[in-house]
Amino acid sequence: PELNAALGKSDIFSGKVTLTHDTRDFPFMPPEGHMIEASYEQAFGSYDFPRAGLDYYQYFLLNERPDGSGRHTLAFSSRLGVTGSQTPIFENYFAGVFSTIRGYSFRGASPIEQGVRVGGQLSWLNSIEYFFPLTADDMVKGTVFCDFGTVERDIAIRGENFRVAPGFGLRINVPALGPAPLALDFAFPIHSADGDSEQMFSFFFGLSRQ
Repeated sequence: PELNAALGKSDIFSGKVTLTHDTRDFPFMPPEGHMIEASYEQAFGSYDFPRAGLDYYQYFLLNERPDGSGRHTLAFSSRLGVTGSQTPIFENYFAGVFSTIRGYSFRGASPIEQGVRVGGQLSWLNSIEYFFPLTADDMVKGTVFCDFGTVERDIAIRGENFRVAPGFGLRINVPALGPAPLALDFAFPIHSADGDSEQMFSFFFGLSRQ
């Protein structure tokens, strides 16, 4: 029913306020510092609903060479999002692939109703990740990580819907493509919800995960 209600043309407009505190020294794979971001958004038009988010990213420099290269970094992130009950299905939260929970296909880790992946009102996504150099020029870095979290149909967290996916990957810097690295990851879900669509390999360029 929710999918049928959203078919056709819709006009949605929104205004958003964001407050950010950022001490990172570099926007892509920073070696240290933190970023805290709180946001509130109000949508109106064909649908009227609020949305709020709280994101936290922390980076710890564990080791580096005397010249500042060869940095080993431990990173932690946690992102909480809540949207109103009148949110249309296409604006709900979904998870899967890079920047959400790796180890699942696109939108593959989200609630299902009557065979339709409907997303949810609540999203809580976390990751702990260790970056280390594989080449002397820092062009190629390795990573080991564990993504965990959930997307829930309503404002609640249920243990049976919690996803956990450890893995490993590479970050490859190509100067001709700019400062953002290529991200190649293999993740292996060890706890999933019923109906989740798993996908071991993910590829991304741009590093949208802060």
